[in-house]
Amino acid sequence: MIVELFGPPGSGKTTLAHVLASRLREDGYRAEVVRSYRPAIRSGTLDLGVLLFVSRIVSATVSTAKVILSRRNSGSILSKSLLMLRAMPPKKPIWRARIWQQILKLSHAWERAKLTHDILIFDEGYVQAVGSLALLNGNADKTVLETMLGDVPVADLTIRVLAPRATVAARLRQRMEREPPAERLFEADFEVNMRSLSVFKTISDILAMSGRDVVCAKTSSQRSTMKSTQVVERAIIARYILGTTDGEHRRVEQPSETLGLYGP
Repeated sequence: MIVELFGPPGSGKTTLAHVLASRLREDGYRAEVVRSYRPAIRSGTLDLGVLLFVSRIVSATVSTAKVILSRRNSGSILSKSLLMLRAMPPKKPIWRARIWQQILKLSHAWERAKLTHDILIFDEGYVQAVGSLALLNGNADKTVLETMLGDVPVADLTIRVLAPRATVAARLRQRMEREPPAERLFEADFEVNMRSLSVFKTISDILAMSGRDVVCAKTSSQRSTMKSTQVVERAIIARYILGTTDGEHRRVEQPSETLGLYGP
């Protein structure tokens, strides 16, 4: 079963995803978080600058090459990635390189996730990728968004993560303070990220109009996050059992083996 979260940067998607996975495992279900992108964090006062920049470029090139050379998935991965990027290409080349790698890794992980009966939670899935492209392109045209959302793979359950503007702003500033300066070259700036609130609101409206079943989760505080976790967990379990004839038989006492879904 594939679960995807979407929402503005700083809304708490990763935190919620890990809490959900932990709760599901406690209840006896195989559940893991699949991450498509993890920003670097400053480890101290020293920033390696150019070395980190070069390291990221090399890492992106190697991981992208591995995905493209995958015999089983290369055709579908390339076609999906090219279509998405052509529809809304990011303005800056460095953003284009980052999102290209991110979408390739996402497509690869998604294809492999479909082969397992576990519950795989994507904190950045296809809906998030569409929103990121619109943000980095600078033109969240509703018609284009509708077309893109209609063409990408659909998760078994989609979760919209909500947090107040002030909370998102505070989290983004904290994230930027923790990131090495070289890492910020790959990231949208604060103002661009804040515009994502309206982008994801538009996306949510489009999904609702299309009939997509979307569960909302509020993450403004630890209390609201835990309350939302309970609601979302129940929705996941209900969908999981509904989607299989032997849901109870897939409950386990030990954690599942990884399937190579988790990249840097």
